[in-house]
Amino acid sequence: MNRTHAKSRTRPLGERWARIGPRDPRWLMHTPPGGVCLSAFLVVRNARGDVLFGRPRRHKAWPEKGCVPYWRLGSFVKENSWILPASHLLMEEHPDRAAKRIARFWAHLPHAQPKLVTLDSSTMPTGRWTGRGTRRRRVNHWAIGYVYEVRSDAQPSPAPWWKEMRFFPVSELRSLKIGRAHLDLLKYLLNGGSG
Repeated sequence: MNRTHAKSRTRPLGERWARIGPRDPRWLMHTPPGGVCLSAFLVVRNARGDVLFGRPRRHKAWPEKGCVPYWRLGSFVKENSWILPASHLLMEEHPDRAAKRIARFWAHLPHAQPKLVTLDSSTMPTGRWTGRGTRRRRVNHWAIGYVYEVRSDAQPSPAPWWKEMRFFPVSELRSLKIGRAHLDLLKYLLNGGSG
């Protein structure tokens, strides 16, 4: 390992390049300790501008199609909160393609043409810690989300992986019990944007 690469690995995360891939000293690539995910989120809005949310139920589709393992799905079901139709990107999948897959499968909108409206980059705690004493710190997960909008005036047909799906006015979103930090993805709407 060359000296430049060794030095870069000892720097705080905020001072390292966000290049993720094979650990090749020539390219200074790093993998965040808490992992990283790329996801696409679908904001379905009707003519009034209301936003579609669903309440998940236990179903084999979540681990197979939504990248949510059963152990994590249980907490979503228990919380009884609302979430946006979303999924992690498949390996080497273009975000536009992922958004169409989510529209077709999760939201039952087979002819939707989602439009990218914003990109979100957030860190979330993993529940793990590293270091000791004054060097103890939380291990975060880095989540990058592509947020797409699509228009649909019809309520999507029910799917077995949702307990319920409903449109909510933007004015009610701050008081709605929204899970998985999905409210953070709607900042552009809450701040008066329309997409």
